[in-house]
Amino acid sequence: MHPHTVPAVIGTPGRIPPDGRPYLLSMPSGPAAPGLARDFVRPVLRRTPLRPLLETAVLLTSEAVTRSHLRTPGTADILLRVLTAPHGLLISVHDSAAGPVRVPAGPRADEDADLGLLLLSRLADAWGTTPFAGPPRSGSLWFELYAEGAGADAPAPSALRP
Repeated sequence: MHPHTVPAVIGTPGRIPPDGRPYLLSMPSGPAAPGLARDFVRPVLRRTPLRPLLETAVLLTSEAVTRSHLRTPGTADILLRVLTAPHGLLISVHDSAAGPVRVPAGPRADEDADLGLLLLSRLADAWGTTPFAGPPRSGSLWFELYAEGAGADAPAPSALRP
């Protein structure tokens, strides 16, 4: 979607209003979690005018859930939240791993890049992390995708927390 890199934001997503239509999936943090997440997102978007965003949303969801699975024990749960609005969607992945989601400043020449975050930075219209203050201290990784032509006309930032 984008030839440029979109920087991550630590805080709240901005353009998908809290009165959008929510879809929630809670799943155990296991190797099957990314597939469950993909299978959840596909039918949600197929039924909406956001269908053109489907393949990108499925790919980025899979990457975010995989990242969550790799940082949590198998006894943890992962919460996937999809919020749809006429002009776009917000997908957030929350887990109960101790500590916030860490977004690396960028790979050095001697390090491997985090390919999931690289995909997020290239394909999402906006993305970032949101810390959660309650116990256990954890966070979520979120991204927004906007329908064709909706980027500039979308509603102003909201107080939505993933």
